[in-house]
This record gives sequence, structure tokens and C-alpha cells, in this order.
Amino acid sequence: MLGSLLASENRYTSVGRLVDAVWGTAPPSTAGKQIRNAVSDLRNILASSGAAITPVADGYRLDIGTARLDLLQFHEHLAAARAHLDGQRPAEAIAEFRAALALWTGPMLSGIESGVLRARAAGVNETRLSAVEECADLELAQGRHKSLTSELAHWVAEYPLRERLVAQYMLALHRSGSRARAFALYEQTRRRLADQLGLSPGPELVEVHRLMLREDAGTAAPARITVPADPGRPAAAPSPQRPAAPPAPAPAGTREPDSLPPDIAHFVGRADELGTLLGEADGAGTQRVLAIDGMPGVGKTALAVHLAHRMAARFPDGRHFVDLRGHGPGPLDHHTALRRLLLLAGVAEADLPRRPEELAALWRTRSAGLRLLLVLDNAACAEQIRPLLPVGDGCLTLVTSRRRLTMTTWSATRVLSLDTMPRADGYLLFCRVLGQRHPKPDPSSVDGILALCGDLPLAISAAAARLRRRPSWPLTHLVGRLADPRLRLAELQTEHGGVGASFDASYRHLNAGQQRLLRILATTDAEGCDVVDASVLAGLPPYAAERLMEELVDEHLLFQPEPGRYRMHTLVRTYCAGLSATARASGAAPRMASAPARRTATATAPAPDTSATRGPGTPTPAGPAAACPAGVPAAGCPAGPLAA
Repeated sequence: MLGSLLASENRYTSVGRLVDAVWGTAPPSTAGKQIRNAVSDLRNILASSGAAITPVADGYRLDIGTARLDLLQFHEHLAAARAHLDGQRPAEAIAEFRAALALWTGPMLSGIESGVLRARAAGVNETRLSAVEECADLELAQGRHKSLTSELAHWVAEYPLRERLVAQYMLALHRSGSRARAFALYEQTRRRLADQLGLSPGPELVEVHRLMLREDAGTAAPARITVPADPGRPAAAPSPQRPAAPPAPAPAGTREPDSLPPDIAHFVGRADELGTLLGEADGAGTQRVLAIDGMPGVGKTALAVHLAHRMAARFPDGRHFVDLRGHGPGPLDHHTALRRLLLLAGVAEADLPRRPEELAALWRTRSAGLRLLLVLDNAACAEQIRPLLPVGDGCLTLVTSRRRLTMTTWSATRVLSLDTMPRADGYLLFCRVLGQRHPKPDPSSVDGILALCGDLPLAISAAAARLRRRPSWPLTHLVGRLADPRLRLAELQTEHGGVGASFDASYRHLNAGQQRLLRILATTDAEGCDVVDASVLAGLPPYAAERLMEELVDEHLLFQPEPGRYRMHTLVRTYCAGLSATARASGAAPRMASAPARRTATATAPAPDTSATRGPGTPTPAGPAAACPAGVPAAGCPAGPLAA
């Protein structure tokens, strides 16, 4: 909390912002009280320093008073350095830059895990790097090449793709007589830019390289090397490796190149899946699509967002995230999704056409020739995705869905079905979410919790967050609560609803027959069942039972460990078993009969009217089917109405 107040530099900070900085997205119920207690403690600690914490509106401000704050001193020295530059006093400017940089001993707030503070510190760390570059420019212009080489070598080793620093290091090496090393550094950077970003060297590197080739870098080099437009990323020079911009570029300042959510703070594991997807992402081809499907809570969105951040540098023209709400209220239709993408691409709202086909044509025009990364989250069906795909070999689309998508018509497509988390990775995830509020538990003591969570990442995170909010609970207490089926889903709630809400969204989008069969299977004691078992329990002929079970496999609400055998995830079973008491008491779910009884019942059972599985007379849900065009077969789209 002290770090958050200090980083605000005498500005007001709300209690909500302090809560976010300390606990992130899962604060305890007593967060406000703990903030007030911490303020009281900090006031006592700071009493003799000359600083004071002052209440302002619904927050606090740390007034530095007579105390010293290195961050304020840093900015004061930078302001003085730039004033000397404006007055053509380079020696004084260098002295102020050096005084500013001498205040640093490492990255700002290093060791603090708060995502809010890391984001704030990133801006200050970037200012530090810019100060290093400005100071190096001045010292190179004054001929201090040899004294700078070791310092610039350190910075380039840490930031090998920061082209301005590389250019300065090349210049220092060349003017110090290390010409071979300077040329080797250029070639090494050129290859790294091409391999990692698919870019050619920017104008700064090209110009210094040209000066070295003319062997007059010592007299003709610029005194100040131009800062790239985006200091945090390597500058891109026009080259055959960088596709040309599309027609009708957006006005300056209207384009939002990155709308990805923040990377997942607690992401662990999935090394094999990441390796597979990264390998597939390197493949050439138009309309490249990587699809990730899996059961609710298995971590599809987390994997897609983490993967997108890993690959973000490859797509300098835009990284965009769109939630298609396939299992939410009101899936995003083509018209709305295309408008959102075009606005992200920089098209003014007044210039957007009204007709969907015109929107699609404009999106194809805008995305042609660009290198875009598109994340389409929570898709309902393949047809919801098709009009949104960007055009060109330089684009990549990541898709997540709870149901298996049929996308065989797209040649450059990889579909990866995400399984539950390996136990070792689940332990790491649990410990990371748990944080420092409990001593780090040993794996054997967490094993029972992971088993009761069914190794589902959302459940594991929710269980760890629950324990973090109750620091007085021993692990055994949480195990006992999770072991009670009546409490289990309530213990796995999060601020966004948790496991139960996630299952609710999937269950609501099933047809009546699928819902009924899930409820019936949840009441059995067996770990798994076959088609004959299910047909007896549901009173259906085997072919109808098999069809429903295969559809539930495609919805990732049943597993198929081997052909003909089906299994329900432990938390799906808990959820379905706890549904309507009326449905459980209706007699539709008898206990598992013996094998002879099953065969007899199956042989003598009349074939029922299969329309009963479709729930005639009940309303059709405004669910994912609404996002699929009329007349499209149910390849990935839900069929039938919502059960009452």
C-alpha cells in the first residue's frame, strides 16, 4: 500500500484503487477495514519522516512534506536536464541526466507482485530507459565512446530489441575501434528482428550501419538519435517483410492497436499446449485459425490470452479481443461484431456502413495486407466466426468455444481440445493464487483439494482464493467443506460467479433431452456408463441415447475415455445432481439396474416419440443459435429449445 501511495506522487488514490493494488481481483470481505488499519500503521511509521497521509474524498493522499522521495527527485533532475538542453548546455544536461539515473538501483518496486503497481511501474521504467538513451546521445556527441561501451553493453543485453540502444552501442563500438564487433552486433540484431518479429532494421540502425560502412561514423554521426514513435517496441522500417498498409488508413489517433485483456497473472502450466499452438501459429496460409475448446472452467480464455501476449510482437498492426458471448445472454451477432472490429481498426463510427454485407466487405479491405492477431472468445459456432476472419497471410485468429467447432472448410486450422490440469500444475496454480497468506503447503496436503476440484483450473483458483480470504482456516477445514456435495459449489464461487455460474451458462443452452439425460446420469453411483445403461435409465432406444450422449461429448459435458463408454466430470455431476428437486423426485432417474435387467428392459422397451427429447411447446432460447444464420445445420450450433 505504501508503494501505491508513493507511486501516486502526491496525488489522491481511492480506497478501491488501493484494494486493487493490494489484493487484485479477489479482495477479502474486510478489505476496506484492512486498508484503514494499514493507513493508521503507516501514519505512525511515517510520523518522524516529514510525510503525512491525508484523507481525501473516498481515498488518501501521501503528502511528502519535508521528506525526500526518489521518484520526485528523478523527475526534477529530468526536467532540469531538458531545460539545459533547450538552453544549449549539453554538459549541464548530462550532469542532470546522470544525477537522475544514479537514483536507481534496479527496476521500480521490484519484488512486489501487484499487477496494478507493475503496470504503473512499467511507465516509470520506460521513462528511465528514455533518459538513458538521451544521456547516451549527448555523451556520444561529446566523443565519450569508449567510456560508454560497457554501460551500453549491459543495456543491450537486457533489451536486445530496443533499436535506439543497439544503434548507440554500435556507434560506441565503431568509434572506439571495435569495428568488427559493431558490424557483428548489427548482423545479430538484424537476424533477431527477422526471426522474432518478422521485421527489418529500423531507420536508426540502417543509418548507423551506413555510416560505419562509409567509415566516417566518427564525424558524420548524428548528435541525437531520433526516438521511435513507440519507445516500448522496435521501430519498423518499410521493407518487403512488412506488408503495405491497407487503403484508406485511419486518421491519426483513432486506431487502438491493442485491445487484449491483461495477461493472466496466475497462469501456470500448459507447456505442451502452448508449444503446439506456437508451432501451428508459424504455419503459413490465409485465414489461419487456432481453435481451443473444452469444458466450462478448463482455462480456454486464459490460454488464448496468454498465447496472444506471447505472440503480440509478431503482429504490429493490431491485437484485438472480442467476446462473442456464445454462452452468455445475447450472443454477439455478425453486425455488432464487425462494427466492433472496424472501430478497433480505426474506422470512424460515422463511416461505418449499415448493411452486414457492406461491413464484411469493409473489414476484408481494412485487414488485407496487415499483420493482425484476433482473439474471438466464447464462440457459439463456426458460422459465427466465419465473417470475422481477417484477410491475408499475416493474420492469425485464436478462437475459444465450449463446444467442439466444425471448421474443416478452413485449411489453415488447428483445433485443440483442452483437458483438465495435470495434478502437478494444479498444485502450482493453487499455491500461486493462495499467495503469502498461508505458509506454502506441501503437495500431499493439497492433493485432496485438487481431487475434489476435479483438477479444473477455475475450481482450483476458486478454492485457493477461498482459503486466501479465510487465513484462519487450515487446509483440512477447506477439504471438509469441499467434501460435502451440498457445500462444494458454494465454496467454489468467485466474484464472477465461479464454477456453478459457469455450468449454468452451458446447461441453459442445452435442449430439453440433453438436460434430462445429464440430470439422470448425475444420480447414478457408477463412475461411467455405456449406451445400454443410459438407454435404460432414460427410457430411450439405444440409438437415441447414443445420439444425446455424443452431443453432450461435443458440449464437453461428458467425457469419452474410450469408444462406447462415457464419464461425467465430478463437478458436473455435483452440479447436475443438485438441480431441481422436482426433476430428481419425478422418477426419471432410477438407480443403475443389473446387466440382465438392462438387456431385458432394452429388448422390450417400446420406441418412444423422440420429439419428447426436443421439448415441444417450450420456447427457443435466445442463445448461440441466434448467432448462427437461419438454415445452417447444427454443426456446432445448439439444437432445440431451452427446458423449463
